[in-house]
Amino acid sequence: MRSIICYLILFIYCNVYGQHQYSISGIISNQDNGPLNSGDILLMDKKDNTTIGYAIVNQGKFSFTNLEIGAYILSISCIGYEKKIEEILLNKNKSITITLQKSRVALDEVTIKGIKNNIKFTNGNIKVEIENSVFKSLPTTTAVLSKLPGIQISPNQESISIIGRGTPLLYLDNQKINFDQLKALAVDDIKDIEIIDNPSAKYEAEGRSLILITRKRDILDGYKVQLSETASFKRRFDNYAGLNSTFKKKQLELRANFNYNQIGFWEAVDSKLDIPDENIKSQISVNSIGPRPQFVMGSGVFYSLNKNDYISGQVNFRTQTDRFPILASTFLQQDLQEDFILTETKNDEERSFFSSNINLNKKITNTSNLFFGIQYSSYVRHLKSNIFNNLNQMGFVASQNRDQKYQIEALATRIDLEKEFDKNVKLEIGGSISHANALATSDFNFLRPISKRTSKYDYQEDIYASYAELSAKKNKYNFSLGIRSETNVVKGSFRKESNPLIDRKKTRLFPKVKFTIPIDSTKSLHLNYNTTISRPSFLNASSISTFISPFSEFSRNVNLKPTITTEISANIQLKKHSLYLNYYTEKDPIFYAVRYTPSENRTISSPQNFSEESGYQIRYTNTTTYKLWSTTNSLSVLNSKIKDDLAILNKVKPYLYYYSNNEFKLPHETTLGLNFWGFTKRYQGVFKRNAMFVLGASFTKIFFKDLTVAINVNDVFRNMNFIDVSTINSINTENIYYVNAQELSISIKYFFGKVKKPSFKNKDIDENINRLR
Repeated sequence: MRSIICYLILFIYCNVYGQHQYSISGIISNQDNGPLNSGDILLMDKKDNTTIGYAIVNQGKFSFTNLEIGAYILSISCIGYEKKIEEILLNKNKSITITLQKSRVALDEVTIKGIKNNIKFTNGNIKVEIENSVFKSLPTTTAVLSKLPGIQISPNQESISIIGRGTPLLYLDNQKINFDQLKALAVDDIKDIEIIDNPSAKYEAEGRSLILITRKRDILDGYKVQLSETASFKRRFDNYAGLNSTFKKKQLELRANFNYNQIGFWEAVDSKLDIPDENIKSQISVNSIGPRPQFVMGSGVFYSLNKNDYISGQVNFRTQTDRFPILASTFLQQDLQEDFILTETKNDEERSFFSSNINLNKKITNTSNLFFGIQYSSYVRHLKSNIFNNLNQMGFVASQNRDQKYQIEALATRIDLEKEFDKNVKLEIGGSISHANALATSDFNFLRPISKRTSKYDYQEDIYASYAELSAKKNKYNFSLGIRSETNVVKGSFRKESNPLIDRKKTRLFPKVKFTIPIDSTKSLHLNYNTTISRPSFLNASSISTFISPFSEFSRNVNLKPTITTEISANIQLKKHSLYLNYYTEKDPIFYAVRYTPSENRTISSPQNFSEESGYQIRYTNTTTYKLWSTTNSLSVLNSKIKDDLAILNKVKPYLYYYSNNEFKLPHETTLGLNFWGFTKRYQGVFKRNAMFVLGASFTKIFFKDLTVAINVNDVFRNMNFIDVSTINSINTENIYYVNAQELSISIKYFFGKVKKPSFKNKDIDENINRLR
C-alpha cells in the first residue's frame, strides 16, 4: 500500500507542472457590428458534450479562464437572435468575435405546461426528482427519504434502512456522507435522489444498496440564503428552524448551515415475557417522554484550481441534550409469588458528533484522475441515571445511580485513481486506512445494599482496504468486474482483566460482477453478483446499559461479529416497467434477543448474532402519467428465513410490501399529494411480525415565487406500530413498539439571493463513519 501511494504522488508531481492553462474571450455583436447587451454562453467539452462552464454576455463581452488544451464548443444564446454553435481548438489564449443573426420571429413570452412523473426506474434502480415534486415541500431530508419506496427511517430519526437490504451507503454528488450530514442538508439544494442496488467495488464493502443524492447544478456566482420554519404536531410538539447559506465567487465557494430543532421526545413499548423453565411470567409497559433540543451546524469551503482540480474542506457538528424519565410498570409472577413494580429512571444524557475532512482532486492526464483525502471524526455520549423503585405500592425508594460515558475517535485516509484506456474501458483502483479508538467507562453505585462497581473498556479497530474494478462496453454489452480486499484488526479488553476479551484479525475478499444485456431500445436485462459485509456499530463497543426495571435491562454487546451477505440478482427493464429478482444468504445476521440470568434474576435485551438468514425478493414497479395526475407504484413479494440454534423456528411464508405515491399538479403553483405503503403479516422463521398500512397526504402552494407553504399529514390512522413475536433462549416474547409517527406539520420556506453553478465537492474519507453512533 505504501509503495502504491509513493508511486501515485510521484506520478502527480511529474504531471502537475507539465500542464498549461489557457483562456477564451471575445465579443458578441449583431449584424451592424454593435455589441449585444445580454446573453448566455455555455462552454462544452467536444469530446463528450458535457457542460464545463457558463458565462453571461455583458455589453458584448465574455471570457472563460483556467482551461486546458483541447477541443471545445461554445453555445451562444441571446433573446431575439438565432442560437449559434462555435467550435474552438484551444492550444493558446484566444480572443474571438462572433456575429449573431436576428431571429425571424420574436416572442414576448412562451408558457409551456405539462406534467411528468418525478420517480423513474432504470436498470433496477429508483431515481426521484425532488426540485419539481411534492417532496420539495417536506421540512427535512429525512422526511423526504421516508416517503420514498422501500426506505424506512427509524422512530428516533437516528438510522435508515431499505426493506430487504438493510442499511444503505449515503453519498452526496458521488461523495460519501454520514447520517448527521444528511440531516443537515437543505431539501431545496437537492436535485434528485437515486436508490442503487448492488453498487460497484469502488464503494465500501458494506454497501448492498446506495442512496445517491445529487445537488442542483444550474447556478452562477452570487449568494443564496434560505430560512425555514416547520411546526410539527405529534404526540408532543416539535419545532424545526433552519438557516442554509451559500456564497460563490469565481473559484471560491463557501457553504454554511445552522439548524435548531426542539423535539418532543416520546417512546413506548409493551413487552410480555414467559420463561417456562423458570416458571416466570412478566408484563412490562415502558414509556419515555422528554425534551430533546438539537443543534446541527456545518460549514465547508471549496476552491477550484482549474476545470478539474480542486481542494475542499468541511466541518460538521451535532449536539443534543436528552433529559427524560423512563417510566416502567412491571407485573412479575415467579412460581406462586406476584409482584407489581413501578420504576422511574431519571436520565440526563448529552451526545455530540464532530467530523472534519480535507479533499484534494487532481486530473493527472486527459484520461486519468487522482483523489486523496483525510478525515477525523469523534463521538461522545454521556449518560447519568438515578433509579427509583416502588415495590407493591410501598413507595418509591432510591435503588442505584449510574454514570456512563462512551467516547470514540477515528482517523481515516483514502486514495483513488481512475484511468480510461478509451471510451469503452475504464480501470479504477484505490485504497484506504482507518483507525478507531474507543473508551467506555461505567460507574454504578448500588444503594440497597450499598456497593459499587466500576469498569473501563478499551476498544481499537483498524481496517486496511484496497480495490480494483474494470468496466467495459463491447458490442452494446456492458460489464464490470471488481474485487475489494479488507483486513480488519480488532482488540477489546477491560482494564482489570489480564487477557483481552476480543483479539481477532481477518482478511476478506468481496467480489462484484455486473452484466447488462440489451434486448432492444426499450428492453434490457441486468445480472449482478456480489458479496458484502455489515459491521456492528462502534457503539456496541461500549458497556453502556439502560435500566428498565429490576427484572429488565437493555445492554450493548461487545462480542458482535460482522454479517457477511452473498447475493445474486436480475432485473428486466421494459420502458416504464421494471421486474427485479434477487436471492441472498447472510451469515451471522444481527437481531435483538432476550436472555435470562438466574444469579441476578434479570432479563437482558441486547443485539445478538443469529446463525443465518436467507431469502428472496420479487419486485415489480411502474410509473404512469395521465393529465394532471402522476403515480408511482411498487409491489414486492419477499421471503425471509431467519434461523438460530437457540431459537424456535416457526413457519416461513412470503409476505407483500406495497407502495404508491400520487401527485396532482393543479393551477396556480398548487400540488396535492397522496401516498401509502404497508406490509402483510410477516412469518420469518424466528420472528412473526404484524401487518401494517400507513397513509399520508400533502398540500403545497408557492406564493410570490420565493415563499413556499406546505401542510403534510403522515400516518393518518396511527398504524405504524411494530409487533415482534419469538421464542429465543427458551424465552417466549411479544413486543409492541409504538412509533410516534402520526403527524400534522406546517412548513414555511423563504429564500432570497441567487447563486448559480455550485462547484462544491467534498466527500467523507472514513468508510466506517456511520458506525460511530
